[in-house]
Amino acid sequence: MLPLRYIRDEFRRFLRDETGLITAESVISMPFLVWWYVGSLVFFDAYKARNVNLKAAFTISDMISREDGEVNAAYIEGLADIFDYLITGHGHSASVRITLVRCTENCDGQSGVRTLDLDWSYATGSKSDLVAADMPDYLEVIPIMPTGDRVILLETFVKYDPAWEIGVTNDTDFNNIVVTRPRFVPQLPFDDGT
Repeated sequence: MLPLRYIRDEFRRFLRDETGLITAESVISMPFLVWWYVGSLVFFDAYKARNVNLKAAFTISDMISREDGEVNAAYIEGLADIFDYLITGHGHSASVRITLVRCTENCDGQSGVRTLDLDWSYATGSKSDLVAADMPDYLEVIPIMPTGDRVILLETFVKYDPAWEIGVTNDTDFNNIVVTRPRFVPQLPFDDGT
């Protein structure tokens, strides 16, 4: 049986011994550092993708606001293709919904609940067109405007898949809403082919 003093001395020597310390610290800290680095890349890429999607939505909204004639389904599908091109590498399964909205009552926002009417709506991809029953959901989004005035409501829907699932999940969606007033005409008519 070893004397108690020998065990105590060996234990103290073990505590003072620093050989292999860097290896032990590396083994403990390296997984955290790798996780931190990869997580930083994922979050930076997610913010970049969100920014690219928002800029592409504003670009498409500006394009349609400059139209001075009728638009049709082929034109909006073309805008959706441009949007897909602009977000290449920053999302997939993109859908675009364009709606022309008119304010008919209490448009000043002070004399009661505003009434919004739907002139037309067209959606691409997996989304469906808006209907008149959906308009109360957009009262907070559409700004105050003169009675009878119209605005273009552009909605974009993009799925974002990060390279690694660290903090950002695979079911992240970037949905943007941009409201723009037609620039050159008071109303933007839609030709549905009939």
